[in-house]
Amino acid sequence: MEHIAAFDKASKRYGDKVVLEDFSFLLPGNGTIVLMGPSGCGKTTLLRLLAGLEQPDSGQVALAQGKRLSMVFQEDRLLEVLTARENILAVLPPESASIADRCLEQCGLTEEANLYPGEMSGGMKRRLAIARAVAFGGDLLLLDEPFKGLDMDTRRRIIAFVFGTPLWEAGSDRPRATLLVTHDAEEALDVARRILVLDGPPLTIRESLEVPQKELSAGERQELKNRLIRHITNSRENI
Repeated sequence: MEHIAAFDKASKRYGDKVVLEDFSFLLPGNGTIVLMGPSGCGKTTLLRLLAGLEQPDSGQVALAQGKRLSMVFQEDRLLEVLTARENILAVLPPESASIADRCLEQCGLTEEANLYPGEMSGGMKRRLAIARAVAFGGDLLLLDEPFKGLDMDTRRRIIAFVFGTPLWEAGSDRPRATLLVTHDAEEALDVARRILVLDGPPLTIRESLEVPQKELSAGERQELKNRLIRHITNSRENI
C-alpha cells in the first residue's frame, strides 16, 4: 500500500518532557485513521510534526514528495479581517466562488457568508474553519478534535460534509487520507478505517483496531465500542 507520510525514529521533547521517543509509523495514503488516547499523550504534537509546524529533535518526519495537506486545529485560526466567504476564497484558486458557496451551504453558513469571524458564534467559527480546510483539499487532511463543541445534529451534518462526496463532484480535490484526533468513540466508529489507541508520553501505539468496512449490526457496533472504551480506559490507567 502506498504511504503518504512516515515517522522514522522521531523524537521530540519540550524541556524535560519527552513527547516522542524513537517513534516510527507509516501513514497509509488513503482512508481515515483515528487517534484516541488520554490528553497530553502527544496526539497534537504528532499532527504538528506532520504539518511541519514543529521539527523533530532527532529522526525524521516526512510527507511524500509532491503531496499537500490541510489541517483543522483545535483553535479556529480564522482571518479576522476577512468575511466567512473570503476566508474560504483565500485558500482557493481564482474563479472558485462556486466551491466556496457550496462549502458555506453544506456547513449551514450561507446566511453568514458576509459576516466577519468576530460577528460569529463559536459553533459558526468552528464550521467555517472546517469548511476552509476541506475547500483547500490536498492529499492529507489533519483534524485535531474538529467537531468539539458542536451539537449532535450539527456534528452529523459536518461529518457528512467532511467525509462525503458532494463537494468534490463540483471539481475540488478530495483528501485521500485523513488523520482524526477525537475522544468520542461513536465519532471514531462512524468514520474510521483504523483506530489507534495511544499512550504516553512518550507517545506509543497501544492498540490498533480495524473497523470493518461494512454495515455493522447494533450488537457488533456496541461490542466494538466496548472494546475500544476498554483499551482507552487501560491507557488512562497506565499514565
